[in-house]
Parts: sequence; C-alpha cells; structure tokens
Amino acid sequence: MPILNLDKGKLEVKNKTENAVDLIIFGEIASSRWSNSDVIPSDVNELLNEIGENDALDIYINSPGGSVFAGIAIYNMLVRHKGHKRVFVEGYAASIASVIAMAGDEIIVPENAYLMIHKAWGFAIGNADDLREQANLYERFDTTIANAYMTKAKENKTFDEFLELMKAETWFDGFTAQDYFNVTLTESVDIAAYLDGELYKNYKLPQNLLMNNIKVKDTNPESQEDFGSSEIELAKAKLNLLINL
Repeated sequence: MPILNLDKGKLEVKNKTENAVDLIIFGEIASSRWSNSDVIPSDVNELLNEIGENDALDIYINSPGGSVFAGIAIYNMLVRHKGHKRVFVEGYAASIASVIAMAGDEIIVPENAYLMIHKAWGFAIGNADDLREQANLYERFDTTIANAYMTKAKENKTFDEFLELMKAETWFDGFTAQDYFNVTLTESVDIAAYLDGELYKNYKLPQNLLMNNIKVKDTNPESQEDFGSSEIELAKAKLNLLINL
C-alpha cells in the first residue's frame, strides 16, 4: 500500500484495517502541484487505484478549496469508488472542498467545524465576447456544484435555495450544516482549520475562525511569514485562482 506523506502531511493514503483505508486531504485543491501542500487529482487517482474497489474509505478534509476542475475530478473519483465512504470535516471544507465532502455516503461534521459554499469565481481577460463566455462557464460551474450539494440536501431544500446560499458565501458550522445537509453532528474536535497560503484570504471568514488563526500565528514564529509579500507567492496565488471556487 503506497503512502504519500508530504512535508506538511497534506495528502496521505494508508491502511486502516484489512478492508478500510484513510484518505487525508489537508491542503489546497490544485490541478498541478505548486507546493507540497497542494492536493492534486492525479495523486488521488493513483492512490485509489492501489486499493480494493470495495475497500471502505474514511476521508478526512481540512481544506480551503481551490481549483474547480481539480475538485470536481476528485469528487467524481470518490463517487465512483464502490466502497463505503465516510467524510470527516476536521477544520473546514470550504469552497470546492465542500463539494468533495459531498462524495461521502456519510458526512460527519463536528460542532466547531465548517462547510463553506459560494459561487465560482476567478480572473478573466479578453474582449466582451470572451468575458460573456467566461460568465457562462462560471454559471455552468455553479449548476454542477449546486447539483452536488443537492445529492446530500435535506428533502425540503431546493436547487435554487442552494444557488442563493452560494451567492451569499454561506458558512455552516456543524449545527447549521445539519439543517441543510444530511450530515452527522459530533462534539467539537481540537483541530485548527487549514489557514495557510493565499486562498483563504479571499473569504469572509467567521470571526471565531479568523481569531483562532491569529492566535495560532502569534504563538508559532514559523507561521509569521507574509505569504502575499513575495512576487513568487503572489504570482502563484493568481495562477491558482484563474478558475477557482
């Protein structure tokens, strides 16, 4: 059984029991790897190919999201996997990571963890025709994403309601998530949301999540780096957000 354990432990597949496997997704979702913390579809595909098609999966997510294309690819891979899938939202599953969470047959959300949903967004360049086509593409993304949420939605929730929640950039803690999704609420867990890199800075973070991150940075000198200060990091962030949730 292969183990891919990156420097920050962002993606790892390992044996749990004879017929069950842990899949840990802690990092940004990307189409190609810019840093060791990125989670890319080819890794997930390779690792899933190494396990039994009926093996149960326990999927742990703590991610700010990332590329729409990459996230949908990972979601589809997990949906196709025949074994029973349990998703554990550890800190937060934001943006396209919340779509990946919908691949679970069971979704477990602690009281202090978060799901965040919003409309697709990114950079666009070109003439008026190019921009209209880009807007149409984003609307198709929104439809695909809302349909994924509907697969785990409560019976009284509608497709249009999820589109409105996405438009508003909605954060669900464990308590509110169970009002909209078929999830299992558990007690709080002692894990911080993955607030690293650039992507999360574009979100309207809940105040307590933001304050917890500030406290972590204050007590960890290694986290004091200003990720937006270097031209390389800024360029990376822009490229990562060309088509992003």
